[in-house]
Amino acid sequence: MSESVESRPGFELFNRSREDLLRNYMELQRQRLAAPVIDERLMALADRILEQSDTAAVMSGKAQLDADDRREFRASVRGLMGGGALVPLLERPDVENIHVLGHDTVILSLADGRRIMAPPLAESEEELVMMIRHLAATAGHTSRRFDTASPILDLRLASGHRLFAVTAVAERTSMVIRRHRMLTASLDLLLEAGTVTPQMIPVLRAAIRPPDPINMLVVGGTGAGKTTLLRSLLSEVPQSDLIVTVEDTLELHLRSSGLHVRTLALETRTANTEGTGEIAMYDLLRAALRMSPDRVIVGEVRGGEVMQLLQSMGIGVDGSLGTIHAGSTEAAINKILIYAQRSPDAPTPDSVLREIAEVLHLLVFIKKLPDGRRAITSIREVTGYSDGEVLTNEVFSPGPDGTGVYSQPFKPDGEALSRLRASGFEPSMLGPVAPAQPGAGQPPQQPRPARPPAQAPPRYPSVPPQAPAAEYPQPQPQRGYRQQPAPPPQRRPETPSPRRRAAPPSRTSAPAPNPAPAQRPAPAPNPAPAQRPAMTASAGQEAPPPIPRRSSGGSEPVLRFPVQGS
Repeated sequence: MSESVESRPGFELFNRSREDLLRNYMELQRQRLAAPVIDERLMALADRILEQSDTAAVMSGKAQLDADDRREFRASVRGLMGGGALVPLLERPDVENIHVLGHDTVILSLADGRRIMAPPLAESEEELVMMIRHLAATAGHTSRRFDTASPILDLRLASGHRLFAVTAVAERTSMVIRRHRMLTASLDLLLEAGTVTPQMIPVLRAAIRPPDPINMLVVGGTGAGKTTLLRSLLSEVPQSDLIVTVEDTLELHLRSSGLHVRTLALETRTANTEGTGEIAMYDLLRAALRMSPDRVIVGEVRGGEVMQLLQSMGIGVDGSLGTIHAGSTEAAINKILIYAQRSPDAPTPDSVLREIAEVLHLLVFIKKLPDGRRAITSIREVTGYSDGEVLTNEVFSPGPDGTGVYSQPFKPDGEALSRLRASGFEPSMLGPVAPAQPGAGQPPQQPRPARPPAQAPPRYPSVPPQAPAAEYPQPQPQRGYRQQPAPPPQRRPETPSPRRRAAPPSRTSAPAPNPAPAQRPAPAPNPAPAQRPAMTASAGQEAPPPIPRRSSGGSEPVLRFPVQGS
């Protein structure tokens, strides 16, 4: 289907005049003219090209373009500006993202965090696909396909915005455009917007400027403002330096925006229908190192190309920068380690950490705060390597409102401070260190109610405390065994065992257990009645009647009956 579009006469005419149209469009952009003025002048140029084509066709005896071919040509020209219906949306200064969920659903994400509905971009799904296909073929740095064979599209529009679209693999053809609101960014503009603080400005400027620029990574989440911050940092690079940028899709626009003229921009390329011809970030970074650049800039580190970036930092290409997705400056080091394992050479984790500690100097974290404002919340310096981990020092940490505050001085003998001083920076520029803010950037925790002091029992030096029996009914167990509470007195059944009755005890039988044998005196052969203890009845039993005693002589044995409960 893409081949039939490219074979149309209107599209062929656009391909022949594309370079001239693009050059004129970029010139109009540099003049910072309003969108209607740019559209008017560019369409006037398109009309002149159509007239020249008709004149050439008449002179050569060929057929002129019909109405459909003219409409196809004009639609392709509008594709340079982002598509006819997209132009008003892209020109709104408060629009950050444009979500197109089918031809009839358009949602705008604004800078203040709101999301509003916008008019439809097309009258049907087929018209939306055609518009995206024109953008893919004409508006990008390289021509790309968008059809059922290549249903995923990722490209950069000529206006500098990033487009991502899907079809066939989605329920409806959808598109997302990430709009860069600050193409001509600078640190001064970020200071006015509240992204950086006055204390951060001398640090960041000294980090970029010669003679010893430092190597830095900008860290943050999706939509946090990493690309804008990177573009602002690069505006401090001297125009005499040669910069090579490597991006998946071109977003920095250093040369076209006038930030830096001596810039060579490299962009990845997807595979063709045969699955060949792909050029990845890893390949482009290897090629960039052969171009003798003064600085290598990676738009976004996503995989094994991080090793090529670290290598460029380590071979003398100082001042190299890049961005990486991570939740904090500390987490960025782990992210680099993970990405390094995806490199074709796959170095060991220990060697990667040593490389990070040797060539990387600063990590800058930018975050989108709940109020919609972007702010740098952390600046961390890399100080060395020890015991299998990278040592760092967080110079700026989140303050009470989320913005970074000066919390720790630079390491006096660190590489980062040495390079910053070479560019004219002195730690005294930062002023005093702010007091520690526990849980900075988060609401303060409510104090817990104080508990009443426990009443400690009185202690004596020699006599341990005696607890009342009602409060401590059981004694404390001793070591070596488990002490059980004293069992209640066991009762024998009402009917004694026949075996016990069949054999009456003799004089030599064992004495009763109570009292203990050690305390009971040895019984006399014929104790006097007054010396024998009276038998008492156990609880719940009746006492047996007294037993008559024989008094015929001292040689007669004394008859005894077993006492229940003994």
